[in-house]
Amino acid sequence: MRTLSTFLFILALFPLTSQARSISDVKLEEIIKVDNSGAELTLNGASLRKTYMVISTYVGGLYLETPSHDENKILESDEHRRMLFHVLLRKVTARKIAQALKDALVLNISVEEQKILEPNINQFLAMFDGKLKRGDEVNLDYIPGEGTRVIIGGDNKGTVPGKQFADALLSVWIGENPAGSGFKQDILGY
Repeated sequence: MRTLSTFLFILALFPLTSQARSISDVKLEEIIKVDNSGAELTLNGASLRKTYMVISTYVGGLYLETPSHDENKILESDEHRRMLFHVLLRKVTARKIAQALKDALVLNISVEEQKILEPNINQFLAMFDGKLKRGDEVNLDYIPGEGTRVIIGGDNKGTVPGKQFADALLSVWIGENPAGSGFKQDILGY
């Protein structure tokens, strides 16, 4: 009987030691590394993004070196971070995703910033080609001193230089006009 109670005790502790969080059957690691710097990023928050309130489009997660609920502190910080989204749609063109990101981006920056960042935005959009399918992941990694490294479906598409662009891009999810207010609250860890 003692063996059974010990087993049940250990089994009860198992969820507390889990190293991943699941949302809509998508597993998100709690701690990741994004480059060779040794920086460890913690999952700040994650959420399911739905369009038209019914179509599950992606699961997104925000990873930070220093977790925070404050979007201003996150944007002011010059630390490694990752915004990822895991595609849930059966198939979608990368161009469609790029256009949606551009539309959301311009909602969160001024016209002046758009002009300044136009070359960066165009470079970023050009990285999206082909199709994405269910299970593909897009990682947008801010690397201090470099810029935003874009990895689509496991392929490193390059780096868009500058922190200003990285902050503008992250504003798509945590800015004044985010992709969804509930989504924003979830990835900020509320």
